[in-house]
Amino acid sequence: MKDDFSFSSQSFKYWEIFLSWLFKYPSRCYALRKERRAQVYENPSESFLRFGQSYRERFALKGIICRVTPNFKDIDRAGEILKLIYENVENSKLCEWAVCEVLAKVMAYRNLKLGHMIPLPIMGNDGCMVMSTYVVDRVFDLWNKIRAFGLVRSDGAGAPILLFRGTDFSFMTEGGRASIISDLDPKGPGWTLFKKGQKSIREWLKKEDRSARVIGHSLGGVVAAYTLIHEGEWMSQEEYESSYAFNFPGVPIELANKWNTMEEKPAFTGFVCRGDLVSKLGTLFGSIYEISLDAPLSPVRAHEMLLFAESRGYLHEVDIEGENRSKSREFYSKLQQQTSSVIYDFGLKFLFPN
Repeated sequence: MKDDFSFSSQSFKYWEIFLSWLFKYPSRCYALRKERRAQVYENPSESFLRFGQSYRERFALKGIICRVTPNFKDIDRAGEILKLIYENVENSKLCEWAVCEVLAKVMAYRNLKLGHMIPLPIMGNDGCMVMSTYVVDRVFDLWNKIRAFGLVRSDGAGAPILLFRGTDFSFMTEGGRASIISDLDPKGPGWTLFKKGQKSIREWLKKEDRSARVIGHSLGGVVAAYTLIHEGEWMSQEEYESSYAFNFPGVPIELANKWNTMEEKPAFTGFVCRGDLVSKLGTLFGSIYEISLDAPLSPVRAHEMLLFAESRGYLHEVDIEGENRSKSREFYSKLQQQTSSVIYDFGLKFLFPN
């Protein structure tokens, strides 16, 4: 067992080193608004910090962070973390961000079923956090068992939540393989996936018949972005019911232009991480913040870690125009397009839905 642990840990360590060498750190940093000072945030909870550090702790696995597990007890564990954040993080905005990151990177990867009850701190219209209970009202199979979840408040109040699952790096499951394929979509990461699930998403939003919010990480984050742009009439414009995307790739430029010309935009905040390669793809839009830590992160850790669980971090507002014009974004976007097109032409097209 010890040898297995050592082998897995060393393999992951060398993989991190290789990626960091291949994709240099300065090219994985984002253009920032220099006139805006960085915001410093601190996590006061030791328990939340320890949970965040469980990422890649045993056998180089992710624990339950950004990793699908079938155990119902992991749903309870994720719920306990949400309550812990509510009890320990007094700053309402920081509490909101930490809660939504846990929803996107932890709860979305759970085996949620219809009727599951989730204790969830939410921001009220007075800007204060309150503890509520949400119920899983719908489990979506967007395509080949890639899951998304429709959550509604048990008392019927507040905005429903569409929670999208990010990439599941598991070749052993149908949903895992399908999500990896969706990352390589030559039309843009997750685009065909969104189009396959759009009808069921719209039907649920119409059924709820009230302003909703979307939350997602990585692949789930870009599907959330597509939903915001294409189903914006159903999305909340209230800041206290904002939608969030974490570590998500950008969208095709025509969709970013569509967002920019929308007269009434949904409330939306996106978070990227300094050192993350995935968010260097496509075109960014909306209000975007770069998160950085005291030490540089490898591409994998920057993409998947629970950033608001860290003891201290820094928030910088991204210069959207400057970032979208940057040479590094142009390079990585072209690399992704060329790579996905080649893989698609050599056989991936037979795996995509018609």
